[in-house]
Amino acid sequence: MSQVLRLPAPGCSHFLRGRCLYEEHLNPGYHAQYRCVVLTRLGDVYDIFLNQADAFGLDATLAGDIWQKRLGQLGEADTGCQEHEPGDTEDFPDCAHCLGDVCVLRLPACGGRCQHFTTSKRGSRSSQP
Repeated sequence: MSQVLRLPAPGCSHFLRGRCLYEEHLNPGYHAQYRCVVLTRLGDVYDIFLNQADAFGLDATLAGDIWQKRLGQLGEADTGCQEHEPGDTEDFPDCAHCLGDVCVLRLPACGGRCQHFTTSKRGSRSSQP
């Protein structure tokens, strides 16, 4: 028996570099496994810092100054992500795979045109490689 192959879906509004953004578009932030591990770690470090600043009774200005210095040091260090590829942004973590706080490589692979296929509008960013 022949296997049915799906048509490719690069014109879909949920398609990005061979990956499917449907679940992320449906419920942004719901799937923790799609998050960038570098940004997730940074969020954890920030939470720890806030607890320490609160424990030491630091005012917001001083805590902000300390965090800016610490953030600068973190930005200079290795990200610790094996898939990190330098992007063309000024934002941390400056990764070509980072889409907001989502790592495109962690999204499911697009299996081709499916029931969620919708054509993208002209000029839509999500259909560009």
